[in-house]
Amino acid sequence: MKAVSPAEARERDAATIEAGTSGIVLMERAASAVALEVARVLRHRPELGARIVALAGTGNNGGDGFEAARLIRRFGPNVETLLIGNPDRLTPDAARMFGGLCASGGGVTVVATERTLEPLRSATLVVDALFGTGLSRPIASGSLAAAAVDGCRGAFVVAVDIPSGIGGGSGVLDGPHVVADLTVTFGLPKIAHVLLPAAGACGRLVVADIGLVADIGLLPSDAGSLEVVTARDLRPLFPRRPADAHKGTYGRLVVFGGARGMAGAPSLAARAALRAGAGLVTVAAPEAVRDVVHALVPEATTVAFDDDLGSASALAVGPGLGTTDAARQAFERCLSRETPAVFDADALNLAQGDPRLFAARKAPTVLTPHPGEAGRLLGKTAGDVNADRLESARLLASRSGAVVILKGFRSIVADPAGRTVTILAGNPGMAKGGSGDVLTGIVGAFLARGLSAWDAATAAAWLHGTAGDLAREAGHEEAIVASDVIAALPDAFAAIGTR
Repeated sequence: MKAVSPAEARERDAATIEAGTSGIVLMERAASAVALEVARVLRHRPELGARIVALAGTGNNGGDGFEAARLIRRFGPNVETLLIGNPDRLTPDAARMFGGLCASGGGVTVVATERTLEPLRSATLVVDALFGTGLSRPIASGSLAAAAVDGCRGAFVVAVDIPSGIGGGSGVLDGPHVVADLTVTFGLPKIAHVLLPAAGACGRLVVADIGLVADIGLLPSDAGSLEVVTARDLRPLFPRRPADAHKGTYGRLVVFGGARGMAGAPSLAARAALRAGAGLVTVAAPEAVRDVVHALVPEATTVAFDDDLGSASALAVGPGLGTTDAARQAFERCLSRETPAVFDADALNLAQGDPRLFAARKAPTVLTPHPGEAGRLLGKTAGDVNADRLESARLLASRSGAVVILKGFRSIVADPAGRTVTILAGNPGMAKGGSGDVLTGIVGAFLARGLSAWDAATAAAWLHGTAGDLAREAGHEEAIVASDVIAALPDAFAAIGTR
């Protein structure tokens, strides 16, 4: 899927309307998507329903907000709606939604002074529909709009299309803007959802399908486009399980890791793999830590590094593996097997800066480095890698012959042919020990069930990031730990429509 500019988004809207779908219908669909996400948030955090405020402007974004407020009121919570601007200047579709909200009993307060913004200061949840992606200039400091943006700070914010104050066509932050916990955009993501620093103000991103006729699937990458992965791209990879499925249907993953003192790493990978649907998971670890692994993951079995792996469908190599002679022997054994594999952590360190070791493999291969590990494989610093993440991911994929997930905010997936996509999920709260082990386990599970290296990497990176975003929504990003990400995987699967 391609991230588009605001102008491209408007062209798609216009083409859809010209084809026979009215602007009102598109607005109703957009508002329904916003209301659905608010309902999902309140299901996990009902206390956020104590005081809901919808903040609307006079454009179509405000119309989405009026209709979302009406729909939210239908499932219980009261919503106070604040309009910044003259009601006489509402766009025709927004005026119709304004009338519908008022007719349903929902009051709208026209903001005339900063004092009228008082409901925002005690709001528990704000629906931000003040400005959309068409904002052409920064919000003026000292204006009522700037005061409204500032008033959102204490609440959980659900932004409609884009956080107000951010232009949709770049990653630039210029002037007052909303920092959202969740952004619901429509049809296709916008450039600002992808690029920092603007992307950092968007929170969890939901790309809702509202039936745009020009909506397209994943496009071949080219130098002038921003290719991204969203839930809709992944839905075909996870059809409903057949009634006669059994453990073997979804493969056996063997996780190699667990040096002394590091039993938690392969255990997290194994737990994540099971949550991601692997039929069987075995942890290959030193004898001294196998009992600990059994205690941490009772659903998994364990073997020694040199035990027979004849029935393994895929390998996950590196979580807590260490760099001992035994670890090196295990790494070399996995390199030589013609079995799909994901390599992370110590497995990347054991390559000693030579990505060509992975290019010699004759089976699907995924690498999951953070910038430091990628730098060691490329002979660069982590700073060099982060200075051009797309090119670094492409280069490592080319040299290693593997699909690469370059971890970080807006992780990059690259393949040896030069294709790259950005993952629109994940947050800074996931920067904790064990998070990478969870990703490795998810990739391994998807390789074990027979997905290609590309599909396994893109699906795993998105589900991992989305689970982290959902874990943040359930509490606070400071308190997220790797186990929270595993626990949120069922809801992440639900977000792509998987049963």
